[in-house]
Amino acid sequence: MTTLAPDELPAEAAGHPSAPLWRTPGLTVLFAASTTARLANECGRLGLVLLALDRTGSPALSGALVAAATFPQLVSGPLLGAWLDRTPHRRTVFVAHQLLLAAVLTWLVLAVGHAPSWLLVLTAALPGGTAPVLTGGYTGLIAPLVPRPLMQRAYGAEATSYNVAGVGGPALAGAVAAWGSPSAAVLVAAGLALLALVPLARVPMPAPAPPHGDHLLRAVAAGLRHMAVTPPLRAATVATTLSYGGMGALPVVLPALAHELGAPAAAGGALFSTFAVGALLSSVSLAARAPRTGPLRLAFLGVLGVGAAACGLAVVPTLWLAFLVVGVAGVFESPVVASTLTVRDRHSPPSMRTQVVTTAASIKIGAFALGSGAAGAVVAAHGARAGAWLLAGCQGAGLLLGALSLGRATRRTGQRLR
Repeated sequence: MTTLAPDELPAEAAGHPSAPLWRTPGLTVLFAASTTARLANECGRLGLVLLALDRTGSPALSGALVAAATFPQLVSGPLLGAWLDRTPHRRTVFVAHQLLLAAVLTWLVLAVGHAPSWLLVLTAALPGGTAPVLTGGYTGLIAPLVPRPLMQRAYGAEATSYNVAGVGGPALAGAVAAWGSPSAAVLVAAGLALLALVPLARVPMPAPAPPHGDHLLRAVAAGLRHMAVTPPLRAATVATTLSYGGMGALPVVLPALAHELGAPAAAGGALFSTFAVGALLSSVSLAARAPRTGPLRLAFLGVLGVGAAACGLAVVPTLWLAFLVVGVAGVFESPVVASTLTVRDRHSPPSMRTQVVTTAASIKIGAFALGSGAAGAVVAAHGARAGAWLLAGCQGAGLLLGALSLGRATRRTGQRLR
């Protein structure tokens, strides 16, 4: 399919940032496909944890399955992103990921509790190799469809897609497992993975510009170099990676904090849902109206807000106040996601736009995993409030090092936070 020209778009969409975003041709089916695919991934992740616990009683196997589905992205993210920026056959890998995820989830329903653990973990890792399509793959399709005046709002809608999946996927898995069984929850996720193929078949996927003859690995190296030498990209990557590393503490801190405040540890799940709902409401607002603040400045303000909320979480005296503080943290987190996507779009050439997003997402996923591990050690040794201070410290480090990453010359110009 070909790229839509500006004169093929509604006139009001092409000319004014307050025009109806959803009248942009192809955007509705794009978000339908991406949200359904991400919902399947999030539902399947929790479903596998519940399935492994139900059949084997092994938290170690549950964690290994989730890790196996996550860590391949650290390697495949840059490679797959560079390939998507070069190939005329983009749809192939999107379809392949959905089919592979559905097949693996279905096989694991049959195999968990019966097959060797090493085989289960190895199989769970297969969709992890193609999972970057859920981040940079779909995100990279937005820019060819959306007029420039609507771009920041479009990335707000993209953040909404992540948040809908982050809230709805685990909630759906938990509800199906409670009313039916963990096996049913995993099969529902497999069904959602196949359902995403319906809108995916209609998503416009314009062919990228022909590559300049560089080998794929050279293209990966060029993308990494571009991220390192472009001040706004460098600053956004450093700030959000450290911030997201701190966010890895939340799944560890919230249940422990709930317990310290006299509630069951299971209340930590409700706290995490409150965070996700705050982020969802914030992202819906960003999709409805583009903020006046430049995207990099807005990302830094979001990190600052999350850090302030984390400080409050470290001293909160009651569970109800904890819910309030966590919700505020979610409200500030969503602009970080949307604004970072806008920065990457503005400062990346079309030939490496997808690669930049998938690479940055892979780095953040690795930081999240490290943050979770560090938080586990801190909480075990010093309690939940120390873990909250770790979360706050990561936000402060992200702000400081992100600002320094802009470089002195860039900070002196009036374009530094745009």
